[in-house]
Amino acid sequence: MSKDIRVAEFLKLKVTTLQVVQTEAVDKSPPKVSGYLGESITLPSAVDSSWSLIRIEWSIFTNNTLIATYRNGKINTERVPQYTGRLTLNTISGDLTIHKLKERDAIEYTVEVHNSDGEDKVNQIKLTAKQKLQQPSIQIVMSTSVESGCLMVVTCSSLDKGVNLSWGVEPASVLTINKSNPSDSSAQLFAFVNTKENFASFTCISSRDTESVSSKPVTPKCESKICGP
Repeated sequence: MSKDIRVAEFLKLKVTTLQVVQTEAVDKSPPKVSGYLGESITLPSAVDSSWSLIRIEWSIFTNNTLIATYRNGKINTERVPQYTGRLTLNTISGDLTIHKLKERDAIEYTVEVHNSDGEDKVNQIKLTAKQKLQQPSIQIVMSTSVESGCLMVVTCSSLDKGVNLSWGVEPASVLTINKSNPSDSSAQLFAFVNTKENFASFTCISSRDTESVSSKPVTPKCESKICGP
């Protein structure tokens, strides 16, 4: 076998080994659960529902600091001051619920369970915490009668950062021009309401990822009776 062939086979073996290691690393990454700050989130033990659990241990950190246990028929969820009064352990499923979620709770958790048949299982889960989107607000900048209709200008703002602001307008036939400012989480809408439409209702929608929240609808009145009562 030539030297070039041996080198090629060696490199191929190294690449294959690296791919296997990378795949195993991906497969071993713990599943993620996301919760909202101030609310409750349940961390699943992911054990078979047919198991009859006799021992449950939830821990954190690499030194396996216990935060909630079920041993000899007794539950202890007051082991760590950080979680005092905020944990509920389900002895049937092994799930752990954290109440009044805090930013510092967003870490990796490990659960070890034992059943009545002498079997045991260890699972890990990564918890992330995020702030729930706040309701955006609308301010009427201008609502003035013009020839054959009404010119309206409204602005929407959000206290959240990194959100996308969009508009809902009724009726859909209202002519609008949208100007958004992502840098300061605000958006401005110019609308023209003709005499036939007589009114317009505006709603601002704040969205981020898969979450969204809407403002209360606003219906400006014109200075004359062309567009309002």
